[in-house]
Amino acid sequence: MSNRRVLLVCYYFPPLGGAGVGRPLALFKHLPEFGWDCHVLTVKSVAYRAYEPELLEGLDSGKIYRAGSLDPQRLMYIFGMRRVKASTIARGKAASDRFFPDPKVGWVRPAINLGRDLLENRKYHAVISTSPPISSHLVARKLSREFSIPWVADFRDYWTAYRVEDLYASRPRRIKRGQKLLTSIRNEAAGITAINGSIGEYAGATDIIYNSFDCDLARQWTAPQQGGDYLIGVLGTLNDIYPVRSLLRVLNTLRTAHHDLFDRVKVIQVGSYDGNWLKAQLEEFNLIDKFELFGFQKREETIKLLSRTSLLYIGLPSVREKGFSTGRIYTMLSSGRPILAAVPPNGEIARLIDISNNGHCFFDDTENTAVSYLAEQIKRFHRGELLVQLQPDYAQPFASDMMARRFSEVLDRL
Repeated sequence: MSNRRVLLVCYYFPPLGGAGVGRPLALFKHLPEFGWDCHVLTVKSVAYRAYEPELLEGLDSGKIYRAGSLDPQRLMYIFGMRRVKASTIARGKAASDRFFPDPKVGWVRPAINLGRDLLENRKYHAVISTSPPISSHLVARKLSREFSIPWVADFRDYWTAYRVEDLYASRPRRIKRGQKLLTSIRNEAAGITAINGSIGEYAGATDIIYNSFDCDLARQWTAPQQGGDYLIGVLGTLNDIYPVRSLLRVLNTLRTAHHDLFDRVKVIQVGSYDGNWLKAQLEEFNLIDKFELFGFQKREETIKLLSRTSLLYIGLPSVREKGFSTGRIYTMLSSGRPILAAVPPNGEIARLIDISNNGHCFFDDTENTAVSYLAEQIKRFHRGELLVQLQPDYAQPFASDMMARRFSEVLDRL
């Protein structure tokens, strides 16, 4: 029975969809199992690229508090815009450095005001803020200072997806300002958590708590189809940060080196993408007929579609992204399928795949190893030798309830 209460400060929360809501949603659902009643302080409705209101079904909406905001996405919603297109997101990123610490800073004051009301009217034993956006830490820091409540700052990324030193490489004053804020967070937070060692080292984390897969959703994975084409699954948003080009090159080489195997391959894509961006690449490699593009789907439908596949793919663009461990990788691990990953060696995703011992990592000049690996997987599939263990043992430490348990242990120490 929960006898302590924590306030979770997060901008991204359902009905917003996508990977960014997974960690705070898991904490809201599972922290009570470990003695912490979780309340959420988030934002009112905003214009966004994807919505998943079904994630709120069965949850206690009376524990979710939504503050107004003057940030661009909230203002777009107020003026009638609902869904943000990829082109709008790209333009928004170009303009984002007009704001400090990020474009969500217009949410900070309304969130602090609502947080004050909450803390004045009920007892909270701790507050957690999770970024991005970094602005969430400004809210929690202010509430922690005013109410002398211990604060845990959680980092799902560095500053954004990149370090403040990289993000503002040509703006030394902005870098200095960002570093000063990070130092303040390190000095004032009672605990700092991060999703992996790379981000943890940068943020000064006291605890590394990996991201997770939804343990309820993972039970919906089924074994791959037998016979027919060999299906490769591509999960999650595709863009310049999470590209598909390396897979296209591997398939193009497979066509030349093993044409008989290439003829038996299809790719199932589930997740948001820019149609023109992806179509141009598929046309370049003459692979349009190999792809079934389903776009963004509800999570249950995503698992249903990808359960047909025998292998999953993920890619990163450069060594600059070594510290990335996007939430989709944990869902992929829970599937029990081998993972073909175009990722930097010794990076965070490569480490996770090494733990699983069920996949192959390649990068740049090692693409031929990926072709050989894929060819062998296809041969084994057609010989009936590929067996997938659903929810394998190696994935269990990354279940959403286990993540919440680790957070409860941090809170218990405060």
